[in-house]
Amino acid sequence: MMTDNPLEREIARYKEELEVLLAEEGRFALVKSEEKIDIFDTYDDALKAGYERYGLEPFLVQKISRVPSVANFTRFSLTPCQV
Repeated sequence: MMTDNPLEREIARYKEELEVLLAEEGRFALVKSEEKIDIFDTYDDALKAGYERYGLEPFLVQKISRVPSVANFTRFSLTPCQV
């Protein structure tokens, strides 16, 4: 089933690998399609590596946890900045 979510493959891959990833619970996974999942100590380190490797292509940074958490971010803003 395809959706409009550009991270659909990354989310599915994370879920498929979760049991193995739980050995690193509390750390952060960088997921891009079928590429090797890399693990980082901090969200910032994972995000930086993602932008360095993939630029503006979609990639997922997810805290490894038994309890799912959802936070969606985009580099596009629907409303102008109110400065």
